[in-house]
Amino acid sequence: MTDPRPLADLDPARPPLVTGRRAFLVRAGVLGLAVALPPALAGPPSAGAAAPTATADVIEDLMRWLRPQLQRLAFDTFSGVAAFCLPGPDLYSLRQLEVRAEAGGVATKTPQFLMDTIDGYLPLPDAIVVPLMTEGTRELGSLPTPLPLSLRRVGLSRAQRVDEALTLVLENDEHLPASIVIALLLNVTASVLVPASLFRIGFDSPFARLRYTEKARVFADLEGPEPSVVAALRPLVGDFLADELRSLIRFLSMAMLALPSDGMYSEQSTFDRATRQLVRRPIGWDQTRYLPGRTRPPDGHPELLGYYQGRTEVA
Repeated sequence: MTDPRPLADLDPARPPLVTGRRAFLVRAGVLGLAVALPPALAGPPSAGAAAPTATADVIEDLMRWLRPQLQRLAFDTFSGVAAFCLPGPDLYSLRQLEVRAEAGGVATKTPQFLMDTIDGYLPLPDAIVVPLMTEGTRELGSLPTPLPLSLRRVGLSRAQRVDEALTLVLENDEHLPASIVIALLLNVTASVLVPASLFRIGFDSPFARLRYTEKARVFADLEGPEPSVVAALRPLVGDFLADELRSLIRFLSMAMLALPSDGMYSEQSTFDRATRQLVRRPIGWDQTRYLPGRTRPPDGHPELLGYYQGRTEVA
């Protein structure tokens, strides 16, 4: 459930509202990255006036800086997903107020497993992603967004620099990792449904700051008849693209709830790809009492090895 206190009580002073692309950056968790923006890339200080447009070289440096930052934000978001599906004693589970004594999804490297699986096997169609992440962000930014105290020190020039770099990354990267797009989708939905998530501290991702029941609300919204993001974008992108986006979001949300168990209970977290051996017994095997005492999976059953009864051909 959402925090029962009004937004004004979550901050010493009533938070100012922002709109436009800056509002989208806040909702997606991207504006928080600007706090760590190197001074050489931040541009001159601005006292409310628009900062000068960055040169091509500065933008290229910004894009090189931003890509790993977006990966870090996505990892933070999927850590929140892993804790939701498979709670443990980790910090993400503690934040959602739903923990278990035994190790959960975060301890078994499920967040990275989710990102690798999504990026390797769930390519997103450009016909949907480009309108969503360009024109769509402006529509999502039209929703009035409270600006948390922690982000008020992010000057206008810093926000504009990050915004310029994000726009170019979204529009020009030949293969934008699907995990980043899905992480931004989860964060925007989280901030729309639970505005208080913008005021909680501890993680970069608004989704990772949610409580357990609030995360359930996000997935219920994404799997519902008309997700909040689709409803906001429908007037802009039209019914055809909106319906395609709705189907895609439903599929992705179901995948996000199913894939963590594969990461948790398989041997992916302890498998050494170089030697093709397990470096230790997987946690999931112990929890399910699978192959007690073994650190190697069985190499098939004897009757399934080779040809049946020695046959090598069929007449």
